[in-house]
Amino acid sequence: MIEETTAGFVDSVWVYPVKGAAGVAVDEVDVLPGTGALHDRSVAIARGDQPVPPRTPWRLRSAFKQVARDPDMTQVTVTMATPGVVELRHRAHPDGPSVRSDQAQPHQEAVLRQWFGESGLRLVLGDAAALWDIADAELSVINLATIRALEQLTGTTLDIRRFRANVYVDGLAAFAELSWVGRRIRLGDCEAEVIRPTARCRATSANPGSGERDLEFPSLLTRAVGLPHLGVYARLVGPARLQVGSPVVVSGRPDPVRLVDRLRERREVVHPWPREAEVLETVREDDRTISVWLRDPYRQPVAAGQHIRVHLPTAKAALTWRAYSVSGRYDDRIRITVRLRGAVSESLALLASGDRLLISGPFGVPTLSREPRPLYLVSAGIGITPVAAALQQLATAADGRPISLLHVDASKESATLWPEVVEFARQSGATATLFETRRAARRPTQRDILGGLAGDRHADAEALVCGSTDFVATVSQVLRSAGVDADRIHSDPFVSPAMEVPARRPAPGPGPHQVTYLPDGTAATWTDADGTLLELAENHGVPVLSACRSGACGSCTLDLVHGEVSYLIDPALPPGSRAVLACSAVPTGPVVLRLPRRPE
Repeated sequence: MIEETTAGFVDSVWVYPVKGAAGVAVDEVDVLPGTGALHDRSVAIARGDQPVPPRTPWRLRSAFKQVARDPDMTQVTVTMATPGVVELRHRAHPDGPSVRSDQAQPHQEAVLRQWFGESGLRLVLGDAAALWDIADAELSVINLATIRALEQLTGTTLDIRRFRANVYVDGLAAFAELSWVGRRIRLGDCEAEVIRPTARCRATSANPGSGERDLEFPSLLTRAVGLPHLGVYARLVGPARLQVGSPVVVSGRPDPVRLVDRLRERREVVHPWPREAEVLETVREDDRTISVWLRDPYRQPVAAGQHIRVHLPTAKAALTWRAYSVSGRYDDRIRITVRLRGAVSESLALLASGDRLLISGPFGVPTLSREPRPLYLVSAGIGITPVAAALQQLATAADGRPISLLHVDASKESATLWPEVVEFARQSGATATLFETRRAARRPTQRDILGGLAGDRHADAEALVCGSTDFVATVSQVLRSAGVDADRIHSDPFVSPAMEVPARRPAPGPGPHQVTYLPDGTAATWTDADGTLLELAENHGVPVLSACRSGACGSCTLDLVHGEVSYLIDPALPPGSRAVLACSAVPTGPVVLRLPRRPE
């Protein structure tokens, strides 16, 4: 394999001696495998209700004061009083007493109670491990060119202190780091392996100057580039001294088989991660539609009703993105089918075999249940793409359930993938009806819709509806009026990226409320300081998936087993009466939630 290299330089180096508190810029620091930068995140403020010993191994961040839940932690400054001893001060109490890690616990508790109004707070030390949010993190790296591109995209000035990285690098292309997982980077004499992109949480919403949440940064980030990631985590290869001004060299792409093996060994949930897929073929389906076949380096399973995101560079060194339903899958190859209408689709049409395309996903909850219910597939226009994937999945599995397909298009000639869909319908024993609006000189009526669906077991049926938002709403209403349960009507509407970040409403009550996440049974106590159900899950190590963080994509959908929720942001599309969008919802009382199954 030919090793490619990219040159840059280390712009600044930071150490965060106390978890959540302000960082300290340094010219150089010693780094060690297994612990990271010397003194980095070596001390934390333990909560009064948590049984944390004075010296503690790594544990979930919910045991400590941290910025995601406590934005005023940004107002705590840190100095090294003596080697190995930290001294803390609070900007709101400049003339008050400080707290040192070598002081008796009663003194620590008294001062910290004065600062935060909480009892039982005290300093604890990490025992042979830094107290990161993630157990195996050792170094955090951010590309300053990416931050500048985000500022240009969003019109927002971003203080780098929001992101709490150890190393800020420059001289690289914006967003170059999105393809670094599995590669090695050299920062002067320091060599590290990039292990994952950094998913940004609510901590980045806190203004490091004021301690107030003044920006919904995770939502802003995902709406701007279609990704919740900024920066990367790395593990050190050996001991070294990390210095400002050192050259940065990034190795070439890793061996794909070895990369997948390493990811599986670590049991990484990699589907939301950005990575470079190999373009295998671009096929012209008709004069206005193309299909692109891709090989995913992560070999992620894809189920009917899921979509991937493509992220393309712009002329201004930024990223733009679109979401496309997966229209077919064979072994490690996946297909997206794209209607040509805009700069992004035209760029995709220019892709050739061997090109690389930045993707993430698949996203969305798999739409087909395993229950032998009658299945209605209703689509319009390019909405046929998830229907094609569904029929392929059903035909391959020899599913056997009664299936009815209704597709709406201008004509048979303009119906993209129709011959393929008819063949899959034949293999799966489905009925397939095409409603041609040009021949009928009208849109389908309620009678046309129900007439195109064989059988009369509407009360037992489930449905997948794909098309424009108006089409999905109209068909869903028709199906409900015919007796189909609203919770069994799944949709895949066309939703374009929106830059505007919706404002959060206050929670309807402060809590506390008990929240249980199944199937593992993790229990957590929610208060309004915890934010949404997604943010509470992240705080307690529950692997709830997410993508948009603003109620638009459905990736974070959980089953509501018990209780009721309220939305801080109105969902773009209602998720169903017993489903919850965790990124936007809070509990109004005790709730039990179930994480969805992942496709096999």
